[in-house]
Amino acid sequence: MTERELIKLEGTIRKKMEDVKSQRVTLKDSGLGSLMNMLKKVDEALYESIFPEYKAMVQKYNIFK
Repeated sequence: MTERELIKLEGTIRKKMEDVKSQRVTLKDSGLGSLMNMLKKVDEALYESIFPEYKAMVQKYNIFK
């Protein structure tokens, strides 16, 4: 994966996280889990920096507890 694609993936993840936080889309429908898994395979350092924010969002905005 090129650096440009990696930047685009990070932007997509952050945009979808904002959509979930503003309740425009559900966590399940956003597809964030698969994007995070893809990010982990490609760039684990970036994954480690985003994961705490993702985990906090999941705990707060997951309506299917």
